[in-house]
Amino acid sequence: MPGAPPPGSGEKSTMSSLIETAHWIACARAAESLRDDRLFHDPLAVEFVRRTEPDLYARLRSEPSSRYDVLAVRTRFFDDCLLRAVTTGPARQVVVLAAGMDGRAFRLPWPPGVTLYEVDLPAAVEEKAAFLSRTSLTADRCHRIAVGADLTDDWPSALVDAGFRSDLRTAWLAEGVLYYLTEHQVNAVVDRVTALSAAGSACFLEHVNTDLYRAPWMQEWLRTMRDEGRPWLSGVADPETWLGGRGWQAVVREPGELAEAAGRLVPRTPPRATPGAARTWLISADLADPAPSG
Repeated sequence: MPGAPPPGSGEKSTMSSLIETAHWIACARAAESLRDDRLFHDPLAVEFVRRTEPDLYARLRSEPSSRYDVLAVRTRFFDDCLLRAVTTGPARQVVVLAAGMDGRAFRLPWPPGVTLYEVDLPAAVEEKAAFLSRTSLTADRCHRIAVGADLTDDWPSALVDAGFRSDLRTAWLAEGVLYYLTEHQVNAVVDRVTALSAAGSACFLEHVNTDLYRAPWMQEWLRTMRDEGRPWLSGVADPETWLGGRGWQAVVREPGELAEAAGRLVPRTPPRATPGAARTWLISADLADPAPSG
């Protein structure tokens, strides 16, 4: 599981809670960036922590933390997935859903011609724009477009209005968000991604399994997340079948299986046939070309 939840007390609005979670993820990525053995360097996250949490910034510089190892491994995994999608194939549109303080537009070596759309709640988009205006950070390697929209509302219209073209192959990323949505809402997001995707598009998703919600050792974590206003609401038991029914060919990994997890505090889970294990799915999927008619 991705480390301890961010601090706070009492029940909060969903919007403020998700924005606070985005802040915590930025802190986690800054922690990784300040390690000598870092898996990536995120200057946006480092600058965010330096400006908003100076005591934490000073501590992370002097005391590297392994608290966020799972998040660091998943971040590197999705970095590599996105870059492969736009460097080995024709995809030149990238869409990051629930982008928060995501810094990929600023730090990844995008090839020429990439347009990267960041979709998030309007309040989160405004906050990020205000923060960026106080820094010297620029998205020099891609054309970055921020889109203010709620994933539980008509976000495809806002994305198309911002210039997105559904006739072009796209690489999609939904990281750290799906388990905050209900099963119905998750299915609606994936259905909309599918409807907006040209054949040959790729999507990269993080989700959890349904057994996680029944595992005794997960109950304290889940209770804490509910108390903090960030309840986890959904999971998927069989990601390959779930996406396959929509035309996606999926490959599913778990953080502990990845080479980047070596030497890190990342849980190793038993084989998939073992019931009762709490799992984090790291999913990469390609949308197959439609079968020829006739």
